[in-house]
Amino acid sequence: MPSVRFTGRVLPAALNVSIPNHPTFTWKADELGLDMTFHVQIQDGSITIDCDVTKFDESAHLVPLFVRASEIARTCVDLVAFTTGNGLTTVLDIFPNPAGTSVTPAAQRPSLGAFVTASKMGTADFDKALQVVLAEPILSMALRDLIEAISSPARAQANYVRAIRATLRSYFGMHGASPETRWLALREHLQISRSYLQRITRASTQTDVIDQAWIVMDRFLEYRKRGGQPLPLSEFPLLT
Repeated sequence: MPSVRFTGRVLPAALNVSIPNHPTFTWKADELGLDMTFHVQIQDGSITIDCDVTKFDESAHLVPLFVRASEIARTCVDLVAFTTGNGLTTVLDIFPNPAGTSVTPAAQRPSLGAFVTASKMGTADFDKALQVVLAEPILSMALRDLIEAISSPARAQANYVRAIRATLRSYFGMHGASPETRWLALREHLQISRSYLQRITRASTQTDVIDQAWIVMDRFLEYRKRGGQPLPLSEFPLLT
């Protein structure tokens, strides 16, 4: 049976975090045809996760295994953080492949960048969007929820819903309005239909939900950058 190893660390390193017991988790991925067993060791801030798999094709299986291993490591360390009252961060970033070289895997969805107009890298728009996000903690948390959905598919649906609801709560001058009034304003100001939002906020297994959530966040940042003016249909066609 092939075995795949991922290594990483718990930050801050000065705390030398260890878990005396060595947790083991099993996972079955029918879509990949894989049965997996993850063995976790965290000693003095170093993380080692060995994964026994029924088969291994690096091009097909590395990223899904890495994502699941990252979720396991993060959950283990989160429980340690809760138990000890320490603020801890998990980084899992090394995969020593069978050829003897180290690979740095990453969960990526570069196609999502094509939906972003509000914060193009290296432009004044990026600085404007950054000021908007820094000024609103709720919006900052919504952005983080979206990003974590890339590397943690098991939490993705809940993250999308939190992110969209956070944009609703961050409307200036509408804190006393009813949820229905705010939802209507969100749709009208961003040129988004009710059905489009419902596909995100309701439990959905559609593969394009992450794309939709990304587009809504981008439109909200555009709306904020433009001083809270409704987005013009000429630039932002109605999303249905």
